[in-house]
Amino acid sequence: MREPHNVSLLSRILGATDLSPRAVKAVARAVQLADEHRATLTILHVLPDALGDEASKRQIVLQVEQYLHRKVIKLSPDREKTVSIEVTTGTAFVEIIRRAREKAVDIILVGAHGEQFINKLLFGTTVERIVRRGDRPVLVVKRRVRGPYRTVLMATDFSDQSGEALALAMRVAPSAKYVLLHAYQGIEQQLWRSDFRKSDILRYRRELANQSQEKLKHFIRKRGLDNTSFVRLVRYGRAPQVISSAARRLRPDLVAVGSAGRTGLPHVLLGSVAEHVLREVSCDVLVARPAR
Repeated sequence: MREPHNVSLLSRILGATDLSPRAVKAVARAVQLADEHRATLTILHVLPDALGDEASKRQIVLQVEQYLHRKVIKLSPDREKTVSIEVTTGTAFVEIIRRAREKAVDIILVGAHGEQFINKLLFGTTVERIVRRGDRPVLVVKRRVRGPYRTVLMATDFSDQSGEALALAMRVAPSAKYVLLHAYQGIEQQLWRSDFRKSDILRYRRELANQSQEKLKHFIRKRGLDNTSFVRLVRYGRAPQVISSAARRLRPDLVAVGSAGRTGLPHVLLGSVAEHVLREVSCDVLVARPAR
């Protein structure tokens, strides 16, 4: 285990579950993080409104609460008196976002939609709507929990938003090894079309790479961090493809990205790097939200 980074830990965690097998992974990760960070933990399930009469509704709510309580205690017996199990009715993504705001949680955990979610992000799913429309960081859990996160791949474009995403990732996984990745592109294609010599084009690419390396070092120093604490990768190409390729090669436990949020737009991830990463990588994905 690496020496933990000097960051503030998570204090309030919300794990949302629809009781499906994939959601069990999210509950397990929520419990693991809560134990690691000594954070308060809320597990939330949202039932549909149409549940019959009040007596039937109360019975179903009680059964779900008991089931979730048993599940959490099996994962962590010490959580007997420190977990809050909440079962409500309504539209799932609306209630999850609302509860997250009310409780001022640091992060929402949700389960991915299996292989279908990995290969094709389905517009309209609960997970997709939470990520797009909420205002809290979202950790989309795809893999079984095998302990704390050990390796985190952090994609950065040197923006303040990337800095916020890095700070969040370091809170979530303070003891992990961090690989900072930057994808760069220039006017190389135009140079090829203009009949520049191959040696000149390759020299131009090397210069871009060197500049990106210096910017990456500055990005780290600007946040009061030590360059030697990070593995720094600079790769040529479009960011979505570079990140996916690096994730396949490095096999991190977690990929962290910032979302391209714009105030007033409901579909804030449409066409963004974050959406591509959610769709393509097979490990857990942490999506940081823009500051509001």
